[in-house]
Amino acid sequence: MLVHHYLEYYARNTPGLTCITQGDATMSYGELNAAANRLAHGFLDLGVERGQRVAVLGENSIEHCVLFMAASKVGAVAVPLNYRLAPAELAFIIEDANTKALLILDGMESLLAALRERLPADTAVITRDQPDSLQLNSWCDQFPATAPAVEVQQEDAYLQLYTSGTTGNPKGVVSSHGNILTLTMMNVVAAPARPDQGSAGIVCAPLFHIGGAGSAIAGIFNGQHMLLHRVFDPTQVVAELENYPVSAIFLVPAMIMAVLQLPDIEQRDFTNLRQIFYGASPISETVLRQALEVFQCDFIQMYGMTETTGTVVNLSPEDHRVALAGKPELLRSCGRPSVGAQIKIVDMEGMDVATGDVGEIWVKSDTNMLGYYNLPEATAANLTDGWVHTGDAGYLDEGGYLYLKDRIKDMVVSGAENIYPVEVENAVAKHEAVADVAVIGVPDDKFGEALLAFVVTKPGMTLTVEELIEFCREKIAGYKIPRQLKVVDELPRNPSGKILKKILREPYWKGQGRGIG
Repeated sequence: MLVHHYLEYYARNTPGLTCITQGDATMSYGELNAAANRLAHGFLDLGVERGQRVAVLGENSIEHCVLFMAASKVGAVAVPLNYRLAPAELAFIIEDANTKALLILDGMESLLAALRERLPADTAVITRDQPDSLQLNSWCDQFPATAPAVEVQQEDAYLQLYTSGTTGNPKGVVSSHGNILTLTMMNVVAAPARPDQGSAGIVCAPLFHIGGAGSAIAGIFNGQHMLLHRVFDPTQVVAELENYPVSAIFLVPAMIMAVLQLPDIEQRDFTNLRQIFYGASPISETVLRQALEVFQCDFIQMYGMTETTGTVVNLSPEDHRVALAGKPELLRSCGRPSVGAQIKIVDMEGMDVATGDVGEIWVKSDTNMLGYYNLPEATAANLTDGWVHTGDAGYLDEGGYLYLKDRIKDMVVSGAENIYPVEVENAVAKHEAVADVAVIGVPDDKFGEALLAFVVTKPGMTLTVEELIEFCREKIAGYKIPRQLKVVDELPRNPSGKILKKILREPYWKGQGRGIG
C-alpha cells in the first residue's frame, strides 16, 4: 500500500467528492488526482528518479498536497521547507537534500531572489509566474492526467522533514510510505469518533511539520473534506468549526490558547466538534481545563517526534475524564503507547530502569524513521535495534502512563517549534561584542518556552537585547531569535569546559514540576 493509493481510490469511486478547500479554491478527489498525475509526469520529464528529492517552499497550499501525491506516484521524496527559515538555512537544506525540483509558491518571491545564486545548478525551479523558472500551470498542462507507470515499494522513502541538529545543521528525517500509513492507521484507532468519508477536517498546522503534513495525508486517507489554512488564524478556525461539519482538529497548545483568548469564545457553537487532538509541545493544566470546558468534546493528547513520524503515545478521552473526576495528575501525563508502539525508559548505558525511575525515553514502532538523510553515524547514534532515542527524560508509572520530566538534549520547544540552542549560540557568537554565550529555554505562558541568552561581553563593549535581535535577523529564523538577554561576567563550566546549563536553568524552572514547558 502506498500513500497515493487512497487518493486514487476516491478519485476512481467518488471523483466529485470535495477533497480540499482553501479560500475560494476547491479541488475534488478526481481533480487532485489528475493534477498530481500531471505533476508526476512533469517530474519524470525533469529526470527525477525514484528516491530523489522534490521540495516545496511556501505557506500551506493546495500545491503542497498535489506535490505530496505526485511524489508518491513516482517514488520521489517530498521535502516541504520551512519558509520561516533564513535564506542561508534554506540553501543548506536544498543542497543537503540534493533537491532535483523546487516548487516556489506565491509570496516567496523575496526568498527566491535571495536563494537564486545559492541553488545547485541542477535544481529545477518551478513557480506560478516568476521569470527564469518553469511556469507551474502551463508546464503541467502539457502532461497527461493519467497515472505514471513507476514501480514504488511501501518501504521506499517518501517524506523528508528537517529537524534542527545538535551540530548546528538541520538533519533530514526520512520516513517511508509504510511509516506514514501506519501513523494514519494508529491515529484512526486512537480516535473514538472515527472520521467519516465526506466529513470535514481543518488543517492549520504548517505542512513542513509532521503535525501538518500528517494531518493533510490523513485527510486524503479518510476521504475527508480538508479545510486547508494558509496560516493559522484563530478567528478562521472558530468560524469553520461553526459553519462546517468539522468532527476533529489537530492543534498545538499555543493554537488552543489563541482560540481561547478570542472574545465571547464561551458563546460560540462547537456542537459539530467531536474531538480535539493536541500535542507537539506540553500544555498547562489550566489551559487544558479551560479548553475542555469551552469545547465540550473529547480531547486526545499526542506525544511523538519527527523521528517517529509523529504520534506514538496518546492520553485518551477516557483518561481525561478520569483526571477530571479526581485524578488530576493524569493531565500531566502523555498517556500510554499507541497501538503497535512500545515505550521503555533506559539509563545512560541503555539498560531498562525500574518503574517510576527517570531515564531517557526510547520508542519502537512501525512509524520509526528510516534514518537521517546521508548521516549514517547520526542514524546509528539515534537508533538502537529499532528503538528511537527521543532525547526526552521521563518515567512510566505502574499503569503504564508516560510522564515527561526534562530533555536530555538541549532542545527547546517554543510554540511547537523545535529549537536547538547551539544554532542560536552560533549566530549570537558572531556579534563583535560577544565573548561567550549560552542559550536556554525558560517558562513562557504563551509558547511553553522562550529563549534566554546569557552573554559575556568583550572588555569595554556592551550589548542590548534590541541590538541582539536586530543582529540575528539575517542569520536565523525569527522564532529562533532570543527576546531575552542577560549579560553576565562568566558562564558556569565543568572541568572539561562544558557549560553547565542545568545551573543556568535552575532559577527559572524551580517549582515548575518539570524542566520543560
